[in-house]
Amino acid sequence: MDPNLFRLDWEQVAEVLAAVVVLSFVLERALAPLFEANWFVTKLGSKSVKEPIALGLSLLVCWQWKFDILGVVLHGERPRFFGVLITAAVIAGGSKASLKLFRDVLGVENEKAKLKRHELAASK
Repeated sequence: MDPNLFRLDWEQVAEVLAAVVVLSFVLERALAPLFEANWFVTKLGSKSVKEPIALGLSLLVCWQWKFDILGVVLHGERPRFFGVLITAAVIAGGSKASLKLFRDVLGVENEKAKLKRHELAASK
C-alpha cells in the first residue's frame, strides 16, 4: 500500500479546523436564546438535554452542507454518514468548549447564568 495515499494536507486540515471552530461558535450562539430562556432554565435546566439538542442541530447542519471532517482529512471521495456524524459531534462538543472559553477564560457570562451559578454556590 502506498503511504502517500494517507498524506495530510496541513493547509486543508487548518481550514477544516477553522470551520469547526466557527461552526461551534455559531451553533452555541444559535442555541443560546433557547438554552437561556426562563422556561427552559426552570423546566429543563437540571436535565441533560442541551447536548442532544446541540448534536441534533449540528447533525442537521453538517448533513445539509455535506460537511465530513474525516472525508476531507482522509481524502474521501464523498461525504459519508459516519463522517458527518463524527463532525457533528465534534462541533456540538466544541460549542460546549466555546462556552467554557467565554465563561471561564474571558469572563463573559449572561446575567441568568451568573445568578444561577451564585444560587448553586449558596445552596452548597
